[in-house]
Amino acid sequence: MIERIAIRDMLTFKSAALELSAGLNIFSGPSGSGKSALFTAVLALFGIKESDAAFAEAVISGAALEDFDGDEIVVRQVKKDRVRFFVNDSQVGKAVLKNSFSNLVRYLNHKEISDFNSESLLLLLDIFANGKYNGHNELIDAFSAEFEQYVRRQQELESLMEKEAKANEMIEFAKFEIEKIENTAPKEGEYEDLLNLKKLLSKKEKIGDLARAASEIYENSSPLFELYDLLGIDKTLLSDAMGDLAGAIDKAAGEVEKMEEIDPEALLDRIERLSSLIRRFGGIGEALSYCRSKKDELAQFESIEEDIKNRKKEQQQLLIELERKAAIIRENRNGAKGDLERSINGYLKMLFLPKATIDLSSADRLTAMAGQECRLKLNGVITEKISAGEFNRLRLALLASREDMQKSGEKAVLFLDEIDANVSGEEAANIAKVLKTLSRAYQIFAISHQSQLTSKADHHYLVMKIDNVSTVTLLDKEGRVQEIARIISADKITDSAIRHARELLEG
Repeated sequence: MIERIAIRDMLTFKSAALELSAGLNIFSGPSGSGKSALFTAVLALFGIKESDAAFAEAVISGAALEDFDGDEIVVRQVKKDRVRFFVNDSQVGKAVLKNSFSNLVRYLNHKEISDFNSESLLLLLDIFANGKYNGHNELIDAFSAEFEQYVRRQQELESLMEKEAKANEMIEFAKFEIEKIENTAPKEGEYEDLLNLKKLLSKKEKIGDLARAASEIYENSSPLFELYDLLGIDKTLLSDAMGDLAGAIDKAAGEVEKMEEIDPEALLDRIERLSSLIRRFGGIGEALSYCRSKKDELAQFESIEEDIKNRKKEQQQLLIELERKAAIIRENRNGAKGDLERSINGYLKMLFLPKATIDLSSADRLTAMAGQECRLKLNGVITEKISAGEFNRLRLALLASREDMQKSGEKAVLFLDEIDANVSGEEAANIAKVLKTLSRAYQIFAISHQSQLTSKADHHYLVMKIDNVSTVTLLDKEGRVQEIARIISADKITDSAIRHARELLEG
């Protein structure tokens, strides 16, 4: 419920602040006083309209919204260089705002047609079916859960079938990739070892030459030992050095002999093959990991045909169960169709409209609505072709019928702009009765120029414009008498208009 609204600097409104209540709230006043502008400013707070207000705020209580926490929700619009919206002091975008409050605040006009689409009508029919057939809601819930599962699995199955269609090409590619890596048979660290060997190979001749020169030094080292003896120098270091030299000569000989066995072309070819893998995969380890993943992928491809076969069987079994439940749902709806028609037509008679009929048909395939489609016609005419006045009154009949069955208590806020425009006094009186019924469940805000509806208001607000400044005021009983009398007598209040106004309020 909207408890309070405040607006500043919007068109002819300098400021407006209202404490609001549940039930039927009617706004009246002379044409051009600012009633629609006031509604526009409030609706803009919920992303429904565009407003020129520099500041607007609404306080909402008792609303269960997924996106926002708290027993009291404050929605604010501030316009300076641009329009900004805040909910509980956190800035939000207009799209988020509209989506969050879409089920709580509704603006009923002939352009808003959601109540008349097939899904909404079927949901309304389900309310009546549940009142007539035990367990209908539980059946709907079970069907919805299974249908969601069916759709999800069908998407997975179609994805598998797409893979199967490409399987041969993908299998050949996977085999090619695996074969290429396995034929190379890379090993961790091998590439680095081969690069070192390549560097060593490039020094083969120099190592040989130096080894031979070192051998000559070693073979002719006797004079050094004799000289050490003559000079009385300790030969330990010289002996160790000569030992090291002998070891180096032997190692060099071994390396040269080993390098003699290496085919340089084969070495370069091996390095290039490993280098090719590294360039593509980033490293030998990555190439080996890729090879393992391709083997896993190949194993999946090999089992995909059996997987598809099993999944198709499961889907067929699930579809059979879905069709069974859908058939019962459709049967229940067909059985409840007459009850809904009678309820709607009872209100349509009050609203001086011809009878409505509900057409149920089967969809081309099983859908989330149990493979059924629904259309509403007024006197045989589809809703897209009826007048705006008929459209609005037909919607009231739908809402009233829904509330008669649900009796769910207040659940939303309804904004109605001149719902009783261009109708007779008797028609307006019955519109007022229907709105009064709805106001037990909804907080209703309506603009009216008819005495019948204003007299039924739980709370009556007068919008006036004086010296190009608009104001809005909650009327007391005497104020209501005066305003209703003004409406009755077309601005020139007469004694008879006042008497009639009192009669309407007391009636």
